[in-house]
Amino acid sequence: MTDSNDDVDLRERTVPAAPAQQPAADVGLSAPAAPDRRQPFELITRAKAQLQNLTGYGIDSVSGFERADSGWHLSVTVVELHRIPAATDVLASYEVDLDEVGNIISYHRGKRYFRDQVGDIL
Repeated sequence: MTDSNDDVDLRERTVPAAPAQQPAADVGLSAPAAPDRRQPFELITRAKAQLQNLTGYGIDSVSGFERADSGWHLSVTVVELHRIPAATDVLASYEVDLDEVGNIISYHRGKRYFRDQVGDIL
């Protein structure tokens, strides 16, 4: 008895070429800025990596980003405890201050809550 899958063509298939990409300037990802004028994406990426290294927790999201007097301010959601089901993960909000080049100069953990919790604090 032969398996019906014996007739399946297992040769490598080619993927159609992706359409040409827009120039970086058109999509807001211009060439790296001078060290004193980093782009928001670069600042956020750098701050997320630093906060993860400092706290040891994974970053869930960045919910706020604004210019401050001495640099930048971020509002970040961190996963402090992964649980099953994921709706019961323990999250915390962190307020993070960055200098002009994106280095963390201070951070503070705010409220803690379950992922599926709305409005109440642990």
